[in-house]
Amino acid sequence: MKTFRLIRSAPASAVYNMALDEKIFFCYLKDGIPVLRIYSWQSPSFTYGVSQKNPGQEINLSQCVKDGIHLAKRMTGGGILFHNDEITYSLTCSKEDIGEDKSVFVSYRNICAFLISFYKSLGLKPAFAIEAEGFNDRFSAHPLCSASREKYDIVINGKKIGGNAQKRNRDAIFQHGSIPISIDWGLVRKYVRYLPEEAFSGSTSLSEELKVLPSREILEQKLISVVKDTFSIDFIEEEEPLHEAGLA
Repeated sequence: MKTFRLIRSAPASAVYNMALDEKIFFCYLKDGIPVLRIYSWQSPSFTYGVSQKNPGQEINLSQCVKDGIHLAKRMTGGGILFHNDEITYSLTCSKEDIGEDKSVFVSYRNICAFLISFYKSLGLKPAFAIEAEGFNDRFSAHPLCSASREKYDIVINGKKIGGNAQKRNRDAIFQHGSIPISIDWGLVRKYVRYLPEEAFSGSTSLSEELKVLPSREILEQKLISVVKDTFSIDFIEEEEPLHEAGLA
């Protein structure tokens, strides 16, 4: 059975969170020890994809600075993502670690299987967007992650939940993503220059889908358990990723 490091980070700034994810990935390239990290945010924040050159086109940066809303670049692609009341994860490993076929360039279905299992463990009925009715009519890219519709997004009751992004280096896989507990669209509107209707009407969160919302601690433990079961792995938990944190 493969052993992963398990890191449960304290709430941190957007810059720190993205820097630590990057350092974990590069440490993995050296030591080959896979890592699952669970983390959260000190304050409402935005992250944007590595290919987005001017996030100010989508976000009111001066208002963010005025209100202390943090902004950071991800090392992964994808659109602008708002982070607040959510569980965020990053998974750093190889194809072999998660049973991904080496002959397949990218298998989002395989690596995202744990997210499907997580939502099912809460009594929900998740599916990949490509399997949802009317997917072809709604598929579209957008600079805002919440308004984008990709084929391996996860949907519940026809609405997108969360978002995920990847970086790959030969056989190394890095994926991070968010599981929204709730979304304050009024707060998002304050900082996003234009929020299309499909961003909020086509998105959902755990608080919207569940009649009884478990505590964050229970949700995080469920997530850790399904990762363990999905990929048949074990964990060694670390209190604090000291050597990575020193680099972040």
